[in-house]
Amino acid sequence: MNKKGIIIVTIIIILVVVLGLWIGGIIPKQIARISATNYLKTQFPKKQYEYVDIEWSSSFGGYVIKFKDENDKTVEFIMNNKFFPISPGQGTFELKDSYRIEYEGITDINDFYNHSITSKYEDLRTLPENYSKEQAQKDNCFIIGAMVHNDNLYSEFMDKYNKKENAFIRVVQSTVEGDIFIIDVLYEAKNNKIHLVKDDTRDRFSAQEDRTIKYKTYEKTGVWNHGNSQYWVAYNGELPDGDADAEQYMLNSEELFIIAIIN
Repeated sequence: MNKKGIIIVTIIIILVVVLGLWIGGIIPKQIARISATNYLKTQFPKKQYEYVDIEWSSSFGGYVIKFKDENDKTVEFIMNNKFFPISPGQGTFELKDSYRIEYEGITDINDFYNHSITSKYEDLRTLPENYSKEQAQKDNCFIIGAMVHNDNLYSEFMDKYNKKENAFIRVVQSTVEGDIFIIDVLYEAKNNKIHLVKDDTRDRFSAQEDRTIKYKTYEKTGVWNHGNSQYWVAYNGELPDGDADAEQYMLNSEELFIIAIIN
């Protein structure tokens, strides 16, 4: 075989190999990986993503690609098209929404539970009705009642707050009758804001209209010395003096919210 013939045969072999790799999905997977990586870098420049895995999904008609961020949280979305997957598809809306929340700020209760700082805890709204202090202890919550558990979480939260670092804590407290109520506290360092969600739905001795889940925001958190007690509070403006009526703030919490008695 002459030189020209060898070149033609070589080209044919290369084309067959490339075609096989393309049809077999090896090359498209690399295209999808490169395209997805570039997409993440351009759309979410403040995040750091590391590639994890990619698999073809016939049900989605594209490649499911997975990455993990700097907090080891796994994210995944679809790269559309089997043979030339350069277009991100399903799953990117959630990524964009999460990025907006984390870098532009929390605006409501849905943002609250979509923030990366709350990702290790279940959305308070989906906890079972019979959620107990025993389960809360296992879930690493700060529990206040006849016995106090995981009180180090409060110190860790305040330490991060004072350093202006994102922080989250779930506080579970007993009512007089023995039921529980739950308060989720999130400090958003970017906007220097305290976000609270309080769940009173498990207080069977309260009026039906008071068994609600409420979301509130405040400017600061700290300790309010009142009488012979110390209250952990979230508040706007300045703390009231020690002679103020604590019960009044328990009923009207727009300016000062009493999270717990800590001493």
